[in-house]
Amino acid sequence: MQELFFLLLPVAALYGWYMGVRSVHQKKQKKGNKLSRDYVQGLNFLLSDQPDKAVDHFIALLEVDNETIETHLALGNLFRQRGEVERAIRIHQNLIARPSLTLEQRDLALLQLGKDFYQAGLFDRSEETFVQLKASPEYQEVALENLLLIYQQLKEWKDAVRVTESLYKLSKGTKKRRTLSYLYCSLADQFKNPSDDKQKIKLYQKALTVFPNCMRANIALCDYYILQNKPQKALQILQSIPELDIDFTEVILDRLLKLHQQQGSEQELIGYLYSIVSIGAGASAVILLAELIAKYHGIEKAQEFMLQELRRNTTMKGFNHLMTYHLQLAQSISEKESLTFLQKLVSEQIKLRPKYRCQKCGYSSKKLYWQCPSCKNWGRIKPIRGLDGE
Repeated sequence: MQELFFLLLPVAALYGWYMGVRSVHQKKQKKGNKLSRDYVQGLNFLLSDQPDKAVDHFIALLEVDNETIETHLALGNLFRQRGEVERAIRIHQNLIARPSLTLEQRDLALLQLGKDFYQAGLFDRSEETFVQLKASPEYQEVALENLLLIYQQLKEWKDAVRVTESLYKLSKGTKKRRTLSYLYCSLADQFKNPSDDKQKIKLYQKALTVFPNCMRANIALCDYYILQNKPQKALQILQSIPELDIDFTEVILDRLLKLHQQQGSEQELIGYLYSIVSIGAGASAVILLAELIAKYHGIEKAQEFMLQELRRNTTMKGFNHLMTYHLQLAQSISEKESLTFLQKLVSEQIKLRPKYRCQKCGYSSKKLYWQCPSCKNWGRIKPIRGLDGE
């Protein structure tokens, strides 16, 4: 009997271990099944158009299982994308209130909460959230970028410059240099009194130091020198612009012509225009040059020049201007009527077309914006090139 007891003892121990493992497995399975049922119930609330109940249900689940935090972050982002910002805020605030969150999880929830506040138009609360997040080394740059969005939206240029300078110290990319230069210009434009001119000019020059291709700073300085009756300085800036960016030639032509007229040097302008047209200054420069050729050398020469340039670079604007010369040289009434009708059609088409386009997102406009209204990038909108543009 004693021998049988010692024989059965290992069997009993093995059976006890097996039952213990099975019990743990059953508990886990039961918990998993319950969690699955709870999530199905939450999804049913969503699908049956009961989002408030779904939000409350998912928040209750969070208190049960800490591993569902990532799911709740995704759910909050989904609500924000759908425009249901209040629900997104509730979810992200509930997450942040949890003491069991890791530092990384809390920072991620703070980032999403800041975006919620921004979309809701609660800029002060969004600012407060991103200022708090800025203390995290991992999220410092993204927090500064979001603060920049807020200050730009509120046109608080001094704060926008301060934040961008901090971003510039973190990484000196072309985009950050361009953004900082245009923000210096926005800050300079706030100074309206003549007594502030010194500070204004300093900011424009600072913009050009950071980003020499800043068209806004170049043109603003040019306009300042025109007002100060310093035409030579203004001309020097204008003539440097096609070298910096040939696409912006169209923007400076009116100023260029006016200054040369004031100086009595239109014929000097002809030589300059020939030089920039040869490197692709665009249809507007070609048209201005043709007008000066017509004035000093006759319509036939201007017509010949326009035709030559149209063969090199066909544009609606150029063709429309060529028809002006054909009209002036036309002999018969019927020919003039046909050309007038055709020119009217082309002119109407040109009026319908946008003049400027963002190189980043493709936003088109008839007006030149220094900051794209669509993608919010600075200095990316340029005159359109090609058949419908320059």
